Amino acid sequence: MKFLKKALVSVAAVAATAALMPAATADAAPRATIGGGSGIIVGGNALCTLTTIGHDRAGRLVGLTAAHCGNLGASIRSERNPGAGVLGTIATKGASLDVAVIVFNPARTRAVRQVGRARITGVGTYPRPYATVCKSGRTTGYTCGPTLSKSRVDTISYVCADHGDSGGPIIVGRRVVGMLNGGVRIAGAGTPSIPCLTPAVPIHSPIVATKMTTILAALNRTNFAGSGFRPL
Repeated sequence: MKFLKKALVSVAAVAATAALMPAATADAAPRATIGGGSGIIVGGNALCTLTTIGHDRAGRLVGLTAAHCGNLGASIRSERNPGAGVLGTIATKGASLDVAVIVFNPARTRAVRQVGRARITGVGTYPRPYATVCKSGRTTGYTCGPTLSKSRVDTISYVCADHGDSGGPIIVGRRVVGMLNGGVRIAGAGTPSIPCLTPAVPIHSPIVATKMTTILAALNRTNFAGSGFRPL
């Protein structure tokens, strides 16, 4: 059976570029609290979720989200505190892994390890099938379920998610093990994915996530923003 991935960005899904590319960063003003699981406004018209925040090899304050959320140079604002203005911009992105790196302005951003129930203190390995993983998203919150399968890059887990959860962290304990990239739908005409309307109703499509170890390995092969990333 073949599966297709459906993006879970709210409002707009923006086309991704073919390779990792560098771009510019942002300016300065008041501070907004943000961390893994925070809702972000990308480019002024897309709602997504931040995977995690930390520092790269160059000491920059950077965060990760899904690449389909916005273009290179797209502005990032806090959904919870939009009045804080532009916190940063997408500085690196790649289509093959659907991952984007945001460079944050420390003068505007108060980076935290915990947002709601999601607390991230490090990076872990995605668990074997049938092990439980949890995700944090700005739309459906903190939800958990079993891993169904995993390949060298992608994983499929039966966890509630919906539009706006794209980029959300997949967590085991206090370690981020993956990034939510979309939902599963069976290939073929007229076969959309089944959205998760509420975690209380366990009838929905599984999610597709990219392993965090794969994301970091790809970033570490470059000299772009995000290379050498480590969470707070």
